[in-house]
Amino acid sequence: MNNKKVICLICCRSGSKRIKNKNIKNFNNKPLLEWTIKNAKKSNIFDEIIVSTDSNKIKNIALKNGAICPGLRPKFLSTDKSNQFDTHKYIFNKLAINDHNSYICILNNNPFINSFYLRKSLKIYKSYPDDIVADCIKVEGDYLAFKQFYLSDKKIKFINKSKFKTFNINRQSLDNYFVGIFNIRWGKTEYLSDFDIFKNKIINNGLKPIYLKKKHNFDLDDIEDWLIAESVFKYLQYS
Repeated sequence: MNNKKVICLICCRSGSKRIKNKNIKNFNNKPLLEWTIKNAKKSNIFDEIIVSTDSNKIKNIALKNGAICPGLRPKFLSTDKSNQFDTHKYIFNKLAINDHNSYICILNNNPFINSFYLRKSLKIYKSYPDDIVADCIKVEGDYLAFKQFYLSDKKIKFINKSKFKTFNINRQSLDNYFVGIFNIRWGKTEYLSDFDIFKNKIINNGLKPIYLKKKHNFDLDDIEDWLIAESVFKYLQYS
């Protein structure tokens, strides 16, 4: 089938703990979800933008901004321990979304993922439809995994001791290393419906990357993240 729909699925539940009402909290004077939907619409690549939620407040914001919200999802898919891939599968089944009729993008609620990245990501995915396409960022120095630690017996210990032993003091001597961000994920329904299958696919085959700039990579995990991100976002909007 050549006339596949291009579908964006945004999963937003209520009950966020570290930032209350995170998904609809005002971020630079607009609900966070509104920025994400606007970026998806601005890309002009999606036939449908679907928001899956358990909240009427989130649903109303989604509908107001032109997204589709196919009812509220069940409570067991809306806790902080729920597997988001089960939500993907639930929506795919409910709306009869499959690989024969759709290209599927899972998009996290992140205002920094702009229309440029979305257009580029679809182009990559259409060239490599058997792969997973996701965003990543180049890392160096203290962010490298083998320079990270865990807490044990009140001491900080290296996660990867053997790798650290071979670490050169000069960062310029390092190979390129990357971290998968996964704010954007394109893939077949099989990969997006089961987290274990998703992980194994990447482990065995790697992924096709969309390279983010550092200034477009923010995890909004706490209020400090939020305030810093708002300042950077405002600067990017008007610079």
